[in-house]
Amino acid sequence: MRRLLLIFFVFLILGIVLALVFRDQQGYLLIAFGGWQIETSLLFAAGALLITLWLVITLWRLVVAGVLMPRAIRERLARRRARKARASLYDGLVRLAEGRWSRAESELKRLADQNEAPGLNYLNAARAAQRQGHVADRDRYLERAAAQRGVSELAVLMTQAGLQIEQGQTAEAMASLSRLYQMEPQHPLVLRLYAEQAYAAGDYEQLRTLVPQLYKHGDMPPARVDAMGVSAWGDLLARQGQDSIALTTAWKRVPKRLRSQSSMVERYVECLRAANADDQAADAIRDVLKREWNPSLVLLFGDLKSHDRTAQLQTVEGWLKQYGEEPELLLVAGRLCLRNRLWGRARSYFEASQKSQSRPDALLELGRLFEEINEKEEARQAYRQGLELHTGS
Repeated sequence: MRRLLLIFFVFLILGIVLALVFRDQQGYLLIAFGGWQIETSLLFAAGALLITLWLVITLWRLVVAGVLMPRAIRERLARRRARKARASLYDGLVRLAEGRWSRAESELKRLADQNEAPGLNYLNAARAAQRQGHVADRDRYLERAAAQRGVSELAVLMTQAGLQIEQGQTAEAMASLSRLYQMEPQHPLVLRLYAEQAYAAGDYEQLRTLVPQLYKHGDMPPARVDAMGVSAWGDLLARQGQDSIALTTAWKRVPKRLRSQSSMVERYVECLRAANADDQAADAIRDVLKREWNPSLVLLFGDLKSHDRTAQLQTVEGWLKQYGEEPELLLVAGRLCLRNRLWGRARSYFEASQKSQSRPDALLELGRLFEEINEKEEARQAYRQGLELHTGS
């Protein structure tokens, strides 16, 4: 409308200018066409032309406005609906953060289909529904989210898996995570969730597939991945039964990082002992003790029945020189001396172990030694002290 008025005033000014120019000399215009003749002054013809142009322009703009106006109205209404839908989404998210689950669900679903990305509404509505214990509604919202634009399949499955884990639906969560792993095998969060669920469910076969990927692409603390790996490959070792050859083959399949873990070596040694492969177990312990101190492995080493007991004792005495008089080393050295009937050295090691750290098992071994050398009273005294230390009395 403003433009039409502007054009009108422009033509009005032009008319006034022309009137002033042709005030004294209006001119003469003759138009002959066929049998028709039109005679008029030049001033009148110019004015009529300006008015005609203004009318044509005005009529054209009215026609164009009449055609385009419905679309403009539709666009304005669409923008208004979009603003209301966004406001409803924001309000629903705020209610969700506040823990007002029912109100959040109502707001999130109310104008979902009018939002630019309705899938976001339904994903969050699924969260609100689960907080109220409405699992069927949750699944319905997830299905609707999967069918909407603006939300990827990855986002829907991640939300679904997270909610299933939260709800304690282990089997369903594992199925969702399996699909996610097929889609994104290097996704850190997918790997972490899948590994945690496999670990909790005791699915060690799947865990053995996931642990190497966790080392490469995961964001979990390495110690946590190590613990999972020890359980997964410990299960593999235990499945080999008393077949020492199969155990050795299975051990080679364990990732190199885990083979250097003391807890993994302990599992391997226990399996070798069960398979009566004590010499192999001793070699595995020696490999670890060359690099680092580990009291648990030292105690296991003392329980092994090596074919060369003298070499076994020499190994422990070598560790005494390397690591010092640790109470576990002194105890194991005493046990091996007792096994080799070296009474004097055994007594010295047991008593040194007691001075370093008072232990019930050291007193028990000392009592056995006294029985071997027929010192009954000292044996009873050692047993009594060990029992008191064990019971805390």
